[in-house]
Amino acid sequence: MGRDFFQILPSELTSSILSRLPFRRAAISKCVCKSWLNLLDSDYFDIKTPPALVCLKSNPSHFTIFEIEDEADLESHDLHYVQLTNFHSPHGCEPTGCTAANGLLLLYTERRDVENPVYICNPLTRQYIVLCHPKKYAFDETVFYFDFCVSEISGQYKVVCITQAGGSHYCHVYTLGTGIWRRVETGVASGFTFCYLVQHAACNGNLHWTVDLMDRPCFRICGFDVETECFSIFSPPSALTLLEDRVDDLYLMLNVVRDCLCFCYTEDYEIIIWLMKEYRVEESWSIEYKLSTIGFDIEGGWVNNFVCPIKVFKDGDVLMILDGEDLIYYSHKTRTIQQVCMFNDADEEDYANVATIFTPSLFNLKSFGLENVISF
Repeated sequence: MGRDFFQILPSELTSSILSRLPFRRAAISKCVCKSWLNLLDSDYFDIKTPPALVCLKSNPSHFTIFEIEDEADLESHDLHYVQLTNFHSPHGCEPTGCTAANGLLLLYTERRDVENPVYICNPLTRQYIVLCHPKKYAFDETVFYFDFCVSEISGQYKVVCITQAGGSHYCHVYTLGTGIWRRVETGVASGFTFCYLVQHAACNGNLHWTVDLMDRPCFRICGFDVETECFSIFSPPSALTLLEDRVDDLYLMLNVVRDCLCFCYTEDYEIIIWLMKEYRVEESWSIEYKLSTIGFDIEGGWVNNFVCPIKVFKDGDVLMILDGEDLIYYSHKTRTIQQVCMFNDADEEDYANVATIFTPSLFNLKSFGLENVISF
């Protein structure tokens, strides 16, 4: 029998070799031997993975994850969306929302009639954690909104829960590994009512939502600093504040594009995308993209639908989600929009209830210590 040279290689060299494997092959390599399993599960292992698109489809609830190459060409875009894996929701849950942080997914539901737990899962390692709601509420009167993030300073993973009950808002934070929810004062956000959006808007160490003043038409951006757990309020583009009486008609979506906060809406047969080039510098808001919608008709017309960019490619192409369901693709080369058909289901509509970009990882949820990690 030949000599096993991998047994005598320094762990640093073995790690360097494995980190250069395609993601799926690196995941399979965990089955080779115990030393590789321990290495790939360690906090020190860093695999270079391209961004992926995770899509949630209902009836029944299941997810599909696609690898994305950032050299997309509209004429051959099907070749650039390679299915990485798919899985059904853990524990039979029926999520209505999904956000991502460092390769982990948070799954939750906004249903008020039953007490549905929250799930943190790694779809690649098939592990999940169950979190109960922060406290007992009257579920017929309470709206739950959850978000998920990682502190860029401490590296702590945190789940943020904002509840709306009886006209009041409450915020609770759960730091993974602690086993407890903590009440956090909303402070400057107390005079506003939160507008919950599907897309995950995490930028510059903050989570973001749009909020309205309770006593008059006025919308602002609310930021939550993940590290300090403090709220702050700042302004959208000044051109949009002049249109506050038309905000509902614009169907504004807040998201993050190229590491910048962005607002997206449709007007006069164009998709308008504003970017905040410098964080919290209100003068840095500028219109970065005007994408023509001519030639791509949708039911109800463009003015009655939400459009949200989820990735801008290097060549200027833009991947977007339309009305929380359809994936559409703008080609910078042809100046046209087409629907992206990724699922190839013969008897199902080709739509996603939730779609978001995330970076796959082999992060082991058992690293959180106190949490009860379950395999699915």
